[in-house]
Amino acid sequence: MKENSEAAKNKLKSLIRTKFAKPLNSQKSFDELSELTNLSSQTLRRFFGKIEQHNKTSTTTLSILSKFVGFQDWTTFLQEFQNENKILERDKIAIENMSVFFKNGEKYNTDYFQETNTVDTLNDYAKIIYANKENIEYFYKIYQENNWATDYILAWIPNYNFYGQDWFRKILLDKSHRTKVSHVKLSQTNFLHFGAFLSNSNFDFVESFSRIQNYYLEYKKDFVYMPYHEMRYCTIRLIEAKRRNEPVEKIIWEYLESLKSQDFPKANFHELLIFFCNSLFWLQEFENAFLIINEAKSYLKKSSKQNSFHYFGINKAFVKTTFALIYIANHRETDDFKILNKDFNDNTDLLYHDYIQVMFLTKSILKENGLEHKKNLFLELKKIVEKTNYTKIYDILENLDFDYPKYRI
Repeated sequence: MKENSEAAKNKLKSLIRTKFAKPLNSQKSFDELSELTNLSSQTLRRFFGKIEQHNKTSTTTLSILSKFVGFQDWTTFLQEFQNENKILERDKIAIENMSVFFKNGEKYNTDYFQETNTVDTLNDYAKIIYANKENIEYFYKIYQENNWATDYILAWIPNYNFYGQDWFRKILLDKSHRTKVSHVKLSQTNFLHFGAFLSNSNFDFVESFSRIQNYYLEYKKDFVYMPYHEMRYCTIRLIEAKRRNEPVEKIIWEYLESLKSQDFPKANFHELLIFFCNSLFWLQEFENAFLIINEAKSYLKKSSKQNSFHYFGINKAFVKTTFALIYIANHRETDDFKILNKDFNDNTDLLYHDYIQVMFLTKSILKENGLEHKKNLFLELKKIVEKTNYTKIYDILENLDFDYPKYRI
């Protein structure tokens, strides 16, 4: 019980940091949090371990902090925390019942791309596995030794909803050490880096980037050009260059020249450009993103997503929101990118729903003129950011919207 209580307090600290949306590393920051919670900065500093704590944090203090992050009181928060670590019995049974399929896939090393029925089954399983944190953790606990299963679930259908979560990146780190396939090592380490960037987390970027470089060289020896992995590796190179305050244009244009030299079908080429420009938006390379994405504008008129390089494809909400955000950042009209409810409704919603919601709500805030409406939209955005931990979006809003200090809560 004591361990659960301490783990719950750590979870509460994480939620508070996410909601506060700024580092808690100075007296000024604790004074600001004090005003928001009506607790003394001294009490807050004790709770976060900045000064020595002689007594246990009182239930009253814990309840106030729990209420700050959206719970009724500490008892309610503790109950929710204990329940969130329990997997539904039907999901537990379903994941256990996948064992015969996964064992046979591993035994015969079934080719994903030559077996339509195999891929259909894997996609159906992915919907159960990716339903929530508990299912993913239980799946990995059971099948972590089965690289055939985990290579597909964790690498071929990357889930953008979870990369900001420490628990998910721990799985990816472990996976990157277990797999025998070089491009899977590369993809998992790419996403460790990308998720840390999006969530502004403390992370050993130097060590991670060194591993990515080694995995990239290993992949180049084993495989021909793999477009999605090349795009994501370029993204990580850009993150690293910007972290060091180095110029990025050479990296961008070398990647584009390499991509063009592959002579891919036009639709596939455009899809990769859109993915790349989505990353450039997060990197705040707005002008470069605008120059590049215009080449892919005709993709909007294509309704089919067949033969997509990215296995699940990218849905219209992802595409239109990426275009809209880049156009807004460059002070251009966005009338061509009106997003409808049906644009969210395809298989990719499983893998991108929260990630797209972060972008969509940001787009809505930037397009809104009324301050009250911006406040309401920002409250919705905060809920999704608290869930995904993609706090990098706050940096983007701060740079693009003069009203940001007025509605940031």
